Amino acid sequence: PEFENMWHLNNTGQSGGSEDADIDAPEAWDITTGSLNNDIVIGIVDSGFEWEHRDLVDNIWQNINEISNNGIDDDENGYIDDINGWDVFGNDGDIPVTSHGTKVAGMIGAKGNNGVDVVGINWDVSLMPIAGSSSSTATVISAYSYALDNKLLWQDTDGVLGANVVAINSSFG
Repeated sequence: PEFENMWHLNNTGQSGGSEDADIDAPEAWDITTGSLNNDIVIGIVDSGFEWEHRDLVDNIWQNINEISNNGIDDDENGYIDDINGWDVFGNDGDIPVTSHGTKVAGMIGAKGNNGVDVVGINWDVSLMPIAGSSSSTATVISAYSYALDNKLLWQDTDGVLGANVVAINSSFG
């Protein structure tokens, strides 16, 4: 329902904007809306986000090789109980809820054409939340290391473990 206000996706001159000063999202969606079988993963390094948001929950990356809350690194990626991502600050899989990260995740991958709130550039994509946006270089390196470790594991196991992280978004302000 909010698509008409999302001028960055399709600018019709609304709110005094410049017509067609956008990314041509509807034209891209005629070709594809993404892929939701965990083969395309976007890491989102932020302060966290509401991964249970109704426009995001279906697109959150799931580490299917990890057993929730058992205190064991089941997939041997170096992170214990990282079911849906990683919180560098807490050194655990409990992602903090923040509004900025939720907005960023929504722009990248909010479910489309579902009659709920907004739409992302990719309707079908796996979003990997990584709480690690900071002015501390060590914190940021830890955040990026999580994505890299999962990408390397995915490559080393021919896609059986880890995640095919193809891009990372970071908003450092």
